[in-house]
Amino acid sequence: MVTSSVSNLTGYGAQTGSPKPGDIPNAGEGVKSAASLCKDGNYYSELTTKDLEWTIAATASTETQTFYCINDQGNFGHVQLIHSNLGIWGAPASVQMTARFRGEGISKFFSVNLTNFVLSADKLSVTTNLMSITMSPDGSKFTIQVTNPPDLIVSLTFERTTKGYKIGEGKSFFGDGYVSHKFWPACKVSGMMIVNGKAQDMAGEGTFVHAVQGMRPHLVASKWSYVDFRGHNTETNNKAKLSLIQFTTPYSTVTQGSLVFDGKLIGVAVDNKTEAVTTEFDEETGYNPPTEVNYVWEGKANEGGQPFKAILNVKPKGLCQKVDLLAEIPWALRKIVSTFVAKPIIYQWYDEASAVITLGGVEHKLAGHVYHEATFVM
Repeated sequence: MVTSSVSNLTGYGAQTGSPKPGDIPNAGEGVKSAASLCKDGNYYSELTTKDLEWTIAATASTETQTFYCINDQGNFGHVQLIHSNLGIWGAPASVQMTARFRGEGISKFFSVNLTNFVLSADKLSVTTNLMSITMSPDGSKFTIQVTNPPDLIVSLTFERTTKGYKIGEGKSFFGDGYVSHKFWPACKVSGMMIVNGKAQDMAGEGTFVHAVQGMRPHLVASKWSYVDFRGHNTETNNKAKLSLIQFTTPYSTVTQGSLVFDGKLIGVAVDNKTEAVTTEFDEETGYNPPTEVNYVWEGKANEGGQPFKAILNVKPKGLCQKVDLLAEIPWALRKIVSTFVAKPIIYQWYDEASAVITLGGVEHKLAGHVYHEATFVM
């Protein structure tokens, strides 16, 4: 029974010894990124409405829908719904909402357990006791409502302004498990976040990500990065959005991102880098987070195949929070994972940043704001 329980919760039998973060059970030749499964280098696949259905897998998995917004005043907000299943008979799924607002002298993070998770018949909308996500009939818009007074009230609309995408079929395979990401890389955002009784107008631009992690969190990777940038050149009036997800395992680095320029999805990128220019030891966590970092995108335009490159330089100063990952997963899984992982930490920053984007041989310089994360689970 002990061996079976450990295997169910972590993906390893007790006889195999302690796994290291990012070690993947039954990896063999099965570590395949979504990009590596694409034919002829055609990485871009346009999303359909069906791609955004909730899967709610019966096996161990975590599924999220996350809405990121940088408003027209340069403030940041995000709202996320998390559904986690331990994959153990009789163990209930956990449902959670997280949210953040940073700006106007406020930096506030919320994490609330939810109940009464109900999917719509088409699996595109969700209601809970405190939160709902509703897709419009034409599949172009989400409405997000959170009612958790007096701390947080949210009423937001995310309307897609360019094509949604996934890389190939949208799944990267890791031995017995997989990770899936699907994106709306540019959205028009309207609505309000009321934080501690103060209303914040969130009119601006946003990014939506639907992710499914079909395996336990510590078995996917030892390092993760996430980047969401909104930039503007005030002289030329060019505008850009950059998004990036990257995770590193002992076997490979899997990365995917996109460039939206002047409102159009130019292309997706799978040859990307997260380059720490300088780091500094954090005595509290034992990790070395960056004090300057370059995020680099390289890809080809969806139309015409012209190469593009973007370099985003950031000096992380606007630390929002260091999140203890173990505190954000279900108790039963936490007890097991904590025996293998000393202190998994997510660094979350919101900073000013500058980007140099080369498109069709022409260089564009933009300044703006970026929300970015670095996760360490060594």
